[in-house]
Amino acid sequence: MIIRKFLHSCILVEDKGKRLLIDPGLFSFIEDKIKPVDIGAVDMILLTHQHADHYYPAAIKMFCEMKQAKIIADEEIGLLLSQEGLKHETIKANETKNIEGFEIKALEAPHGQIPTEIPHNLAFLINGTFLHPGDSFSVGGIEQCDIVALPTFAPWARLVDALHFAQNLKPKKVIPIHDAFVKDFMLERMYGLSKILLEKNGIALHQLALGEMLVI
Repeated sequence: MIIRKFLHSCILVEDKGKRLLIDPGLFSFIEDKIKPVDIGAVDMILLTHQHADHYYPAAIKMFCEMKQAKIIADEEIGLLLSQEGLKHETIKANETKNIEGFEIKALEAPHGQIPTEIPHNLAFLINGTFLHPGDSFSVGGIEQCDIVALPTFAPWARLVDALHFAQNLKPKKVIPIHDAFVKDFMLERMYGLSKILLEKNGIALHQLALGEMLVI
């Protein structure tokens, strides 16, 4: 299995010739550092929640023009997808689907507190190995996994809370995500400190550059 990061919370998982994309949001494309065509056609798109930095219908339509990807999301995002004329399949917390060779388990994961209306958020466990929590540090139904996409900076999150979340789950590896809010020079400093702390707990931190791969 190969994992790539395409800015902020957008993650591509590749396995046995199939490609699964999670949260292709506005922040991944707003600066034109990358376009959907640079990522290429995907077989499936998972959406954790409806915030624009995770759900960007213009990009989703571009992916579907390259290939009719299967879109998986909860009912809340499903309503928005229907309004955009995008075909999709809904999934609920604690439901598992096997699609395009991937085992997808949805987990209840309440969105972190923000000073506005809070959307429903799902975490996704891929092939029993890789967890993408969306915007949450409170993922139900999971005690441990090998790899975690770790949100690090957000209006709802502190870096120290992210590190506690990782330490409690005890994965082998973490991939920092949700970090488009922070300048690159500061990310290098913060992730350097985080790497030292996590390594003391037997956890490797992999700060992936744009499109860089982590082979599992």
